[in-house]
Amino acid sequence: MASQEPLLQTDRHLDGPVPQFPSLAFFRHWTTGQPRRETESLDYEPLYNKVYFARRKQPSRRFYGYTGHTLAKFFVTMATGVVTGLTAAACAATLEFVFRRKQLAVQWIIGIVKHKTLLAAFGLHLLITTGLLMFAACLVQFWAPTAAGGGVSLVMAFLNGTDVPDLLRLRTLITKFVGSIFSCAANLTVGTEGPLVHMGACIASVIAFWECGGYHKHGQGLTFGEWMSRWCCCAVFRRQRQRYSNGVMEDDSTEPPFHTDADHREFVSAGAAAGLAAAFGAPVGGVLFSMEEACTHWSRKVAWRCFLASAVATFVLAQLHPKGYTGMLSFDSSHSVMYNRDWLFQMPLLIMVSLAAGLLGAAFNLLRRGLWSIRASRSKPGLRILEVFTCGMVTLATIFLLSHYFGRCVQLPKTWAADKYGFALTCPPGQYNDLATPFMSMPGDTIRHIFSLEGGGKGRQAFATCDSTSPCHFTARSLGILSAFYLILMALASGVAVPGGLFMPSIMVGASFGGMVGLNLMMSMPDSWNIQPGVYAVVAATAVLAGVFRSSISLVVIVVEGTRGIDFLFGIIIAVVCANWVAQFVHKDGVYESELDHDGNVFFLRTEAPNALQYKVAADVMKSPVVGFKAVERVETVVNTLRNTTHNGFPVFPADSDIEAGAAYQDRLEGMIMRSQLLVLLQNQVFTDSQGRLLSGELPSQRLEMQLDCQMRSFYRTRYMHSRSLASRPEVIDSLRMEDPVQEAQGQAEAAPSGREEQEWAHQVSPGESEVVMLPVEATRLYLDLRPFMNIAPLAVRRRTVAARVHQIFQSLGLRHLAVVEPRGYVVGIITRKDLACSTELNHDQENGGNDSSSGGSAGGPSGGLAGTLHRMSSTLMRRLSVGRNSDPDADMNFTTDGAHDSLSGDTTPRWRSQISHATGRHSLDNGNMQDSDMYLPEASFRDGVAPIFRSSSNIHNGHTDEA
Repeated sequence: MASQEPLLQTDRHLDGPVPQFPSLAFFRHWTTGQPRRETESLDYEPLYNKVYFARRKQPSRRFYGYTGHTLAKFFVTMATGVVTGLTAAACAATLEFVFRRKQLAVQWIIGIVKHKTLLAAFGLHLLITTGLLMFAACLVQFWAPTAAGGGVSLVMAFLNGTDVPDLLRLRTLITKFVGSIFSCAANLTVGTEGPLVHMGACIASVIAFWECGGYHKHGQGLTFGEWMSRWCCCAVFRRQRQRYSNGVMEDDSTEPPFHTDADHREFVSAGAAAGLAAAFGAPVGGVLFSMEEACTHWSRKVAWRCFLASAVATFVLAQLHPKGYTGMLSFDSSHSVMYNRDWLFQMPLLIMVSLAAGLLGAAFNLLRRGLWSIRASRSKPGLRILEVFTCGMVTLATIFLLSHYFGRCVQLPKTWAADKYGFALTCPPGQYNDLATPFMSMPGDTIRHIFSLEGGGKGRQAFATCDSTSPCHFTARSLGILSAFYLILMALASGVAVPGGLFMPSIMVGASFGGMVGLNLMMSMPDSWNIQPGVYAVVAATAVLAGVFRSSISLVVIVVEGTRGIDFLFGIIIAVVCANWVAQFVHKDGVYESELDHDGNVFFLRTEAPNALQYKVAADVMKSPVVGFKAVERVETVVNTLRNTTHNGFPVFPADSDIEAGAAYQDRLEGMIMRSQLLVLLQNQVFTDSQGRLLSGELPSQRLEMQLDCQMRSFYRTRYMHSRSLASRPEVIDSLRMEDPVQEAQGQAEAAPSGREEQEWAHQVSPGESEVVMLPVEATRLYLDLRPFMNIAPLAVRRRTVAARVHQIFQSLGLRHLAVVEPRGYVVGIITRKDLACSTELNHDQENGGNDSSSGGSAGGPSGGLAGTLHRMSSTLMRRLSVGRNSDPDADMNFTTDGAHDSLSGDTTPRWRSQISHATGRHSLDNGNMQDSDMYLPEASFRDGVAPIFRSSSNIHNGHTDEA
């Protein structure tokens, strides 16, 4: 039988098993018993290296020019739409079933209890509510923390370029589905529409990366997309699947991974669009919502995937749900007819209602922000669960008290009885409680009946005789109470640790407010005005949505499609325009932007750069000094840099051999290398000499380089896929056991040297430490050749590039790192999305007079309140002072260091260039919240045969941060 030795090990100088990276379970129970909540950026930027161009030159296996990848992505998109539609239908059916059974149980207990019936009904209702909410809260708090809330803002952060841990996992999807049903069934003032957007994104991610292979020894397998791609081509090509043994590929596959982060982003965008389309039965509205709100990067290809997934999801929903075809909020509009002249005469009234409803939406945002200061900390599960219980109890007590003291028993209309709508509570048979019914019925049913309020002379007559003997549809008094208290309860429930969205509660507040105004106008205006309370309810509901979310075009289409109210298009447009205009005067940000600003783990780049960036340049926002690697770098330098830092991007500079041959200049930017690429090289121990040759004396084969490149591109697909920040832990480097190959290959001495004449030793005094770390010279002759794998065309800007343009570059190209260079190509700084986000946050705080950062904090020190603002202002001031030391924009920059020249070699190069050659990274590492915050320039220049082992003295604050 042929040997099973992995191909990548045939060129290695050592025998034995390949060292393994720690599993996710290792970190889950490490120190605190839970993984630390950290975020980092996603690699949306394409990687163009020498291996990529070599692979493009090779003849690819195609069937008439077709590889099957496009067809596989089509199937993934279709499957996303189908599963999302099924999920939405199941969610609606299950929620309706639970609501009906709960109402029957309450009415049953009222019927069998003769005395204190209201107290007995409250006790039974509280028991059911507590059980549902506690189950949902425990699922969120102990199994899937990212399932809390609506989840739309975190999906937006992911599509913006931030990898939120565990955001798109299967268990998050399950928790979101179960928790949103339970929280809505417990009468908490939340909805399932926002969670459906998150669920759609999770479904797309799970389908695209579903493990369907049979080799799960280490948790790796073929994803659904890869399996489908290979299945589509199996009739033409006999492709061997990739097997993993000890983390190393065994077959001869040199093909890149099927999905990149950019492809994953497209699938998630389509899933989010499908989720909202299924929530309202609005396929075009889902596409526009994804374009206007969710997606940062938009293209025709993304639009096509979103449209396809939304159409399929809506079609599936229409087959399974009675309201799916006509819209989830569709209502009988035959009695709410308004003619063109009616719209003209009532325009001032509609504008006033829209302005008032927009203020209600902005007031909700302010009230919600005010409650953040008294919310339970995310790091205290017990308090979070107690907060959920308290919120549920307060909500239920409010509903029962209002229904008992302010609710009236009104004759049940025949149409309501046919729809099984209406909650009697303590009213006699044939009547309903006009406050208990909207509070304790399904929100969608209540909204549809408010939209269906009849106007004109007939409606006026019915409303005038509305009492216990004459049937009527709601009262102005009950709708006013419903609107006011629903707004307060919605703000109270919007931040607790259970899944729940804000779409349906916002519509409920606006519909009840507009219905109240419409009924009063109908009673005060002549019949010739043709006042339709249902039309005012639709307009006010749209205005509240606009005031809360600040959407525009997508909101208009969602409401029109969801209600099938094309006749009301003019009023809906008026509502969106007026509400957005007035809400901007109260608070500039919508609910999603406020959540992202409040979260301390997300660095979100907005679509438009702040005005303050128009007056800043790249030198004002960049980080410096920076440290990177030479193109052929010592293993010790790489290992110690990765162990002692948590960053992910490193600029690459010319190798010593290229400089000596005159082919390159020292310290000029040659490329960019990522941490994941370095980890793959270290794990496979593909060591070379200083000339880039393998230890066997041969140059690396193209096949070997392609296989390594495949592992690099699929690194986060097989390891830490849902928690990328774990790859930056020191334990990952320690698990590689780099001391073993060094000792075996070079024969490291066991005893310390007696003097320089016996053995020359490298030394480096660790900053902030009193010890001297020493390593024999023989152990410094292992190298890593980075030239085939580094990004050979990294983008760079000049120091005086306007910061607003830098922001635009990051937004349009999806960058993670941007080098700041001198005209001759020397790197003077690095800009990351975190640097731009922190600069934007500082300007935003100055404009709004406050800071909304959470207690977890942003990276880099104090995050909230006056301390965080002063910290960021001082950092900006120090950078400006350091840049201002040289008035010539094209001259060498004079950054301050521990010494003005190289203390080991005696080189008297300019200060900034000296710092490039021996910087030790003594700047703050910003507590690891953003793993690519700073970057590193080349190792220290030192005497021949001497190499330092760096031990970072940076303030690496790895404290537990809040869950996203």
